[in-house]
Amino acid sequence: MRESLLKISYNMELSEIDEGFKLFYKKYQLKRTIIFTIVYAIAAVLGVDMVIRNPQNFYGYLLIGIGIGLIFMQWYRPVMIRKKLINTLSSMSQETYETEIFSDKITITTIVEETAEEVEKSEETEKSEEASEEATATEEKLEEAEGEAEENDSSEPEAVVSHFYFGSDLMDAMENEKMFLLFVNKSLIYIYPKRCLTEEEQTKLREIFTDKAIL
Repeated sequence: MRESLLKISYNMELSEIDEGFKLFYKKYQLKRTIIFTIVYAIAAVLGVDMVIRNPQNFYGYLLIGIGIGLIFMQWYRPVMIRKKLINTLSSMSQETYETEIFSDKITITTIVEETAEEVEKSEETEKSEEASEEATATEEKLEEAEGEAEENDSSEPEAVVSHFYFGSDLMDAMENEKMFLLFVNKSLIYIYPKRCLTEEEQTKLREIFTDKAIL
């Protein structure tokens, strides 16, 4: 049986997710954006040169427009994606996370919990269904429906478990004054807010990331 090095529970605020996305972009995407910006700027400059030499040159104007448009998209796309992500998450159920770190892997569990609004809507739906059944169903069917409702009420929150292995998955970590960040395969971001961690947990997490040469 694997020995657990650390197990922590936490949640994330939208402001922390926003900051984590910005740090991820800066680490993995900013350099690429700058390179493409230079390439498109050169194309736009070539278009300007063509127009200066011949003001009637349609392709010069086309090259300028394409170059400027692509530069705009390079810088606007990350902002658009980040805003869409935040808007989506703000309308979703609250999620709680658990991370357990072993010597060879990290297990991250996402627990989706119903918000108060969703619980209220669910209760209203159940009441509506019960009222409809009372008008048409027998007493036996009503008892069966109530039993099913009780089972649904007692069900556990939905959980999604991910496993990442040291040495197999590409991992990198970062720390600032507010959080730890774990980047996996240059495509996934996991945020550990320090407000959710004790000093002992922060120290242990820092030691593990340092020992694994990812911090």
